[in-house]
This record gives sequence, structure tokens and C-alpha cells, in this order.
Amino acid sequence: MNCKDMMNLKKLNNVLSLKAGEKGLNHVIRWIYFADCLECVQREYKITNYIHGGEFVILTNRSVTDNNTKLMTLVSTMQENDIAALGINEGQISDELIEYCNNNNLPLFELPEEFPLIDLSQILCQELVKEESNRSSMEQLFSSILNSEYINKDNILSQAKSLNVCMTGKLSIVEIAFKKNENSTNDESMLDLGQKIKRIINMELSSFEKILILPQMDSVLLLYPIEKIGEKKTKKILLRILDIIEKNFQVIVEIGVGNETEYLEDIKISRKEAAAAIRIARQSKNSSNHIHFYKDQGVYTLISSVTDVRLLDQFVENHIGALIRADELNESNLCETLENYIHHNCNVKETAADMYIHRNTMNYRLKKIHEVLGYDFDTVENCISIKLAFIIRDYRKWRKLS
Repeated sequence: MNCKDMMNLKKLNNVLSLKAGEKGLNHVIRWIYFADCLECVQREYKITNYIHGGEFVILTNRSVTDNNTKLMTLVSTMQENDIAALGINEGQISDELIEYCNNNNLPLFELPEEFPLIDLSQILCQELVKEESNRSSMEQLFSSILNSEYINKDNILSQAKSLNVCMTGKLSIVEIAFKKNENSTNDESMLDLGQKIKRIINMELSSFEKILILPQMDSVLLLYPIEKIGEKKTKKILLRILDIIEKNFQVIVEIGVGNETEYLEDIKISRKEAAAAIRIARQSKNSSNHIHFYKDQGVYTLISSVTDVRLLDQFVENHIGALIRADELNESNLCETLENYIHHNCNVKETAADMYIHRNTMNYRLKKIHEVLGYDFDTVENCISIKLAFIIRDYRKWRKLS
């Protein structure tokens, strides 16, 4: 439930009056927190011990709200710890607080004094518990789609309908994988990080139809309606999610997107494609981009789709196997030389310059390579085959290590 959903609850009609922070109405509310017993709290604890992110904070204690300096300090601290929204009684909201909430996109609600706060708490808690139950059901539904050997399409669609999850049109799996930076000081477990990342995703996608989300050990999976949202907009959304996660949790994020499908039974394939897109990008060292569509991985898309890896290994053996063994036996670098030579379009001068060797040395190595391989490697067909063999070799080597 985000702040906008909360405003639209029938039981809270004419109760919550938005005074500021309209741009933050997509903030997801995790729980309601009453911050009124501040004197006793401040004697023994810090307010940050009670704020874990996503709270709708109710603050009506006049000893705080009438002291603008104390109020602004407290609200600023809570905002730094990612509260979702703030509720204050009518007549207790200052212009400075309104300005602050507008500048920081923090929804600020005015509460009527005649409406009992206990009723507000009951209504919101019931809705949040119900939503949490639905969220658990959504995770179970998503897990069954991904992991069940047999998918009962009618049953799946019926459950999705009851949870208000739209599963019509083409869908694809998005995998948001994360790992801690080498210098990270974040001591949270990967599971806890996954739950926090899931909350961020929920907040960023809260303006769309409900999307199935499933946290894993070191990633979060989404069943994503790219066809409805559009690929261009999807890239912007994922990039924003990536930036928020990396800035907040000291982690490195890679996002893989599988191909779209309109068939439930093929969603498992899209999941494998999303994971493969991340693996391929890591192997190819594509550090300039962290969002990888499986369909855009070029020749690696073809290689990763070969299920019989013996065919890949045999291709490498047929084209550069003898050269690999020659390097191992003689501790030479003929493979590196040939790979660079092909990369430079079979230009001896450019290859020699790139490898910092004399042109005569380059020609000598090419002669040795020709002797080892036993065939002409200057034809277009052979160059393509050798280039592909090196790509497959590196891909297979990386896959064995991962």
C-alpha cells in the first residue's frame, strides 16, 4: 500500500488531508508508528532505533510540534531513515514544515482531532496485514509458476485475478542481481537486503498494475509486463531502481531481462534468459551498462541457447584446439597473438603495435600458428570461425568458474 492507496481507503474518507509532499505519494507504507512518547524515548533511546523505513509516522505531541526547531530536527532525522509519510494534527503544521516536506517529497497529512487515532491505527494495521497476506500469496503464486513441473493455467489465472494481478499480454522475467561492494560496511544479510530492495521496487512500480515480485538469496525476480509499459520506459524505471539500490546499500547491481512470452509455461525460459543475460554481460565485461536484455546479447545469445555444451567444446577443439595445446606445452602466447590478429582485421602492423612487438616477430608467430593449425586462417570464413571459437572458449571457461 502506498500513500495514495491509503488516502483512497473508504474508511478514511475525509480523514487524511494532504498538505505537502504530493510527489511522494508513491512511497510504500510498511507500518504505522506513533512517535508521541518522545520524552521517555529520548531519555533512553534514539528515535532512529524505532524507524526502519517505510513508516507512516503520527506525531501529535504539542511539546514537539509547538517547538519548530525540535520538530524540524526530528522530521529531518526520520526522513533520512526513509519514513513513508508524516501525520500531524490540524493546527500544528508550520509553514516551514510544509516547505520542507514539499522540497523532500515527503507526504504530510493533516489529521482531524475528532478522529480517534486508535481507529486510524486499527484501519491501517488491518489493511497492511491484509496486504502482507496478499503479498505472501503473490510470492507463492510466482514461485509456483517458476518452479512447478506442471502449470495449471486456469488455476494460476484464477489466483492472479483474486489478487488483482494482471497476467494478460506478453510478460518477461526481470532479475535484479546484487552483491556487496568490496569496501562495503553494510553488515546486513543478503536476505534482509533482498527484502529492502523489494520495498524499493514496490515503491517505484506502485503506480502500475500489481506485479509479481519474488526475493531470492542474492537477487529479486519480477514478472514484468514490458509490452504494456514499453521497453523505453522500462529501461528508465530499471535504471532508477538500480541507482537507488546502489546508493543506499553499497551493492553492485546487474539487471537481466528475459524475452517476452504470452505463454505461462514459457516464463521459466524467460527466467533462464534473464540470468543468462547477466552471466553473458559479466563474461563480456560490458561495464558501461548494467541493464542487459537477453535479446540484445548478440552472438552470446546464440551460444548460451545451445543446450548440448559438447557441441560448443567440439567447435573450439576443431578450430583452435591444437593451438591451445601448443601454448600449454611451450608456454607460448600463440592464441593471444591469433586472437589479436583477427581482432585487428588481419592487419600485421596494427596487431604488432597493439602487442608491443616487432613486425618481424609478428610474422614469425603467424608462421608458427599456420604450422600448428594446418590451415589458412586469412579467409573470411576461417576468420569468423576462429573468432567464434575464441568467444566460445572464453564463455565456457567463465561458465565453469561461475
